[in-house]
Amino acid sequence: MCFLSFRVAASEIVPLSVTPVTLGGIIHQDSDDTPAFLPDGNTVFFDRSDGPRKTIMVSHRINGHWSLPQIASFSGRWYDQNPLVAPDGSFLLFNSDRPVTVGGKPLVQKYFAGGQEGPGSNIWRVDRKGDRWGDPVWLGPTINSDVFIDFSSLASDGTLYFMLWDASQKSMHVWKSRYKDGSYLAPEFVTLGDPAETIHDPAVAPDQSFIVFDSGRVKGGLGRLCIAFREGDHWGKPIDLGDSLNNELPWGSHLDPDGHTIYFTGKSGIQQFSLAPWLNAHRLTLRPQ
Repeated sequence: MCFLSFRVAASEIVPLSVTPVTLGGIIHQDSDDTPAFLPDGNTVFFDRSDGPRKTIMVSHRINGHWSLPQIASFSGRWYDQNPLVAPDGSFLLFNSDRPVTVGGKPLVQKYFAGGQEGPGSNIWRVDRKGDRWGDPVWLGPTINSDVFIDFSSLASDGTLYFMLWDASQKSMHVWKSRYKDGSYLAPEFVTLGDPAETIHDPAVAPDQSFIVFDSGRVKGGLGRLCIAFREGDHWGKPIDLGDSLNNELPWGSHLDPDGHTIYFTGKSGIQQFSLAPWLNAHRLTLRPQ
């Protein structure tokens, strides 16, 4: 049995279109990023920069129009960013430098900007309660093992992907933790190509059939946007998504509930494109010839 060569086809794929995300004008392209939608597409969370602070905002689509964004009920005081809605919409994860103990101090790190002190990051969870959201809950020390645990992505089975800084290599890597009996298991390193390569901002498919991420180091950016497909018990070789996307220096990818639209932030602000050409080409490789 033989299979089509996806590697050759992938090098020739260009996105159908890359379009700015404005949501009727409520998005500020110079300060907003990482939009995350509830499954029905009528509520969006995103973070907004205001000087040295970041705040998570929320907007609702009512009668076809997006409402004026408001500060999310669980945000507004600390450096909060990267909201991520669970595939079933039952809860939301986000990153924050807020203290992890009552009366504690906000998290700080010195990993970037030449060792200067900057906001730390741990992952927090907020459960949906009808039309409201509960209080933020720290995800615990199994996941939050460092002062900079960042950019979560979730699979339908509860598996959590996230970034962790490797001080010895001065690189960012992706880890995952399986969810079992109400608890996260010990994190596992996720190999995406060269295991020594720096990797940022994973966006995994709900069924873990593919993952989108930034790979490598580029001037002024966090790497080149790539996709990898699941091959049995491991990830296939990363596939670069091309210059037409990577010239934007993309970062912060989020997968839409439709399963194929990617939102990212680049030089021109928040943009979107469809993974359909790559997903369709990959399906052809699974078709016997």
